[in-house]
Amino acid sequence: MDIIIKGDLIYWKKKDEKWIPYEKVYFEEEVSAKTIKERSILYDLATTGDATKMLTEIFGEKDIFENAKPIDLIKFCIQYTTDSNSIILDSFAGSGTTAHAVLDLNKEDKGTRKFILVQCDEFSKKTKKIENLCDSITTERVKRIIKGIKTAKDEKLKEGFDDTFSYFELGDPIEMESILEGKKLPSYEELARYVFYTATGEEFEAKKINKKKNYIGESREYEAYLFYEPDIEYLKATAFDLNKAKALGPYKGKKRLIFAPSKYLDLNDSELVERHGLKGIDYCQLPFEIYKLKE
Repeated sequence: MDIIIKGDLIYWKKKDEKWIPYEKVYFEEEVSAKTIKERSILYDLATTGDATKMLTEIFGEKDIFENAKPIDLIKFCIQYTTDSNSIILDSFAGSGTTAHAVLDLNKEDKGTRKFILVQCDEFSKKTKKIENLCDSITTERVKRIIKGIKTAKDEKLKEGFDDTFSYFELGDPIEMESILEGKKLPSYEELARYVFYTATGEEFEAKKINKKKNYIGESREYEAYLFYEPDIEYLKATAFDLNKAKALGPYKGKKRLIFAPSKYLDLNDSELVERHGLKGIDYCQLPFEIYKLKE
């Protein structure tokens, strides 16, 4: 390997036909050989040029992303700061190097690390527009490397990874104030999303709504039902009663959360519950805010 020394603090090393500057580090106090080795590794791992080269292999085109982080550097940081079963969070995911590094490390040492990536829309210098970077680059990179890239020179990229991931887009804040607009009551779907998420903490899927049965979804622990219409007279006149409880059908092993304006049913009456097969029903009154129309 070609090396040129220039001065006391900088030396140049030739790598992949390019000259790369490195900083020489002097320790004033006595340190162990291990510390010196670890410190020097950080300067010798990789460069943004290596990261760019890898992205070109993954996407098949140049200049796909500016200033990507090199995977070897991120792997080093993860190895020295986490365990093999840690969860690694990257709030500025960019090109997805952190996910790539986690998958690579798990393959090397049979670890069970998980990653959480967060990426907002950004202005693209290439297209001169605000783009969904997470969809076009971050997620796409993870998809491609998991599947494997047959044309890649890197053997790991060719093989791919036996793993999966989930991709979510954040919606509007789920707050009662955000779904009340002027004198307009929230729609059935808006209120269903609000009460389901606040009660279960899990993702709401609007496509599962069955208004005829007042069913709005199911979580790991609950089945959820909503008795609601965006109409004040309906809210005043509607209550969860015995007929509505029996119409839910037989108990299937999960608690049934019932959201309704009021109830005319004593669910603490064990004899009544047993006689009519009302096991597992929990009543939840609708948020009082929906009754307060703004002036």
